[in-house]
Amino acid sequence: MSPAYRRLLKASRTAHVYLTLFGLVLILFFAVTGFMLNHEDWFGMTDPRTWRKEGVVPTAALNPVDRLAVVEALRKDFGAVGVVHAFKETDDAVEVEFIRPGVRVLAEVRRDGHAAVEFEARGWAGVMTDLHKGKNAGRAWGVLIDAVCVLLLVIAATGLVLWSSLKARGKWGALAVLLGLGAGLAVYYWCVP
Repeated sequence: MSPAYRRLLKASRTAHVYLTLFGLVLILFFAVTGFMLNHEDWFGMTDPRTWRKEGVVPTAALNPVDRLAVVEALRKDFGAVGVVHAFKETDDAVEVEFIRPGVRVLAEVRRDGHAAVEFEARGWAGVMTDLHKGKNAGRAWGVLIDAVCVLLLVIAATGLVLWSSLKARGKWGALAVLLGLGAGLAVYYWCVP
């Protein structure tokens, strides 16, 4: 074994162990939430909890429409949460939709100031699965998901380098890789509609 190959194996082992430990919690998070997405009905995500609040938004924010004032009034007086996903004005009303992981809030404010705000929440399971998908979680969370993907690629690549050093057991590793690939292809080919 050449000195360069030994250095590669040592660097791969170190990277593999410490990167796996570094990303352990996030890897477990994405494993668990992936399972949850596959079984949404088990975790109560198919029937969101809904409720409604009614009240008044100051008419000074509506004629003419001051978007910031309307949004802040909905946040302060009605507890609307999340980022503003949509803001529509019609002759009769203003509609504002707020979204965040696991939660959707839809507010309709008539020009006379009467407001009806509907909340839809899918609980902790909805929050976690939306975070898994990066849905309504913001740019920073999307970058974190990308970083975990790169982390998993590096862990897999260093694992392959380490596997390549196993002389006697290498053939069993190759068989395991081929069986895993074959199982995935077989399920796709014969079982996916």
